[in-house]
Amino acid sequence: MIASKLIQTIKAHRGPIFVEVCNFNDCFWIQVVKSDLLAQLSPFEADAETGFELNADGCLGKDYSSQL
Repeated sequence: MIASKLIQTIKAHRGPIFVEVCNFNDCFWIQVVKSDLLAQLSPFEADAETGFELNADGCLGKDYSSQL
């Protein structure tokens, strides 16, 4: 997702946001604070591809469709 669109989507989302954390065998969804998440996205240029997507359930993970 493009950084500006992702930031806009995060700000508009109502409810908790979960970030995917994976290792070799397990995958966990950790609830994050929106302001902290937005601070982590600030280094991206507005039109840069972040490689992440936020779905309607509030889960932020890898954007596999943009990695082709």
